[in-house]
Amino acid sequence: MKKILFVVIAIPVILWAPWFVIPETTIQSIMEDYFAGKKFHVEIHEMKKGIFYNFSADKLVVRSPTREIIIFSNVHADMNPLSLLILQLNISIDGNVGGGNISGNIRLARNKMQMRLDFTKARIDEIPMLKRAGINGSGTISGRFSMINNKGNIDFVTENGNFQQAEFAGVKVPLNYFHNVKGAIEINGDMLNIISIYCEGKDISARLKGVIKDAVMDLTMEVMPGQSFIENPFFFTELERYKISPGYYIIPVRSNIFL
Repeated sequence: MKKILFVVIAIPVILWAPWFVIPETTIQSIMEDYFAGKKFHVEIHEMKKGIFYNFSADKLVVRSPTREIIIFSNVHADMNPLSLLILQLNISIDGNVGGGNISGNIRLARNKMQMRLDFTKARIDEIPMLKRAGINGSGTISGRFSMINNKGNIDFVTENGNFQQAEFAGVKVPLNYFHNVKGAIEINGDMLNIISIYCEGKDISARLKGVIKDAVMDLTMEVMPGQSFIENPFFFTELERYKISPGYYIIPVRSNIFL
């Protein structure tokens, strides 16, 4: 009976003890150091340990060497204590991004990363990397970001979008005509493969595709206007030089993204 009681008491002590011994700075360093030397790195602000293998942070910032790319706030995370025994971090995370919510799982090992994050109703005008790409407007964006090592996918959809006209290398792109956007992007190292970004507005649609490599966009935008646009003199003047056939235009979207 005493042996059973000893085991019952010993198990939680054994599980809790490493958590009390490990300082907050060590956990923070493990997460930040994983991204050291990579194109983007992570900064964790105001990190605090919880009682049992959990922690919170005021902000988690993803940065390039010179700029903020995206900011997560009010971050709460739970760690799998068993993963520490094999020198890994297995973290369930939730928080806020751009006024919306984000949740998912991150696994970090010495030479391997696996990540899945779901984001909902993040405000477009509060996401720095969209502004860096020359996309300005209002509305919200929801979707999923998943990645294993240097390969991944981004799937997203916007709601109540209200975009401003963009300009890339002197070419005007009529994003202001579109309110609903749905996209799928593949990540392969430093290259983003825009599989398809479908844009829809009143009596007009468009499809954006191409690649972004080493922060250089090389895309094309196929624009398919309805009759009301074709008969609009302003629309005709702006896009006539990109006309391929009646009701079909291709606009080159090429520019540097200053990350």
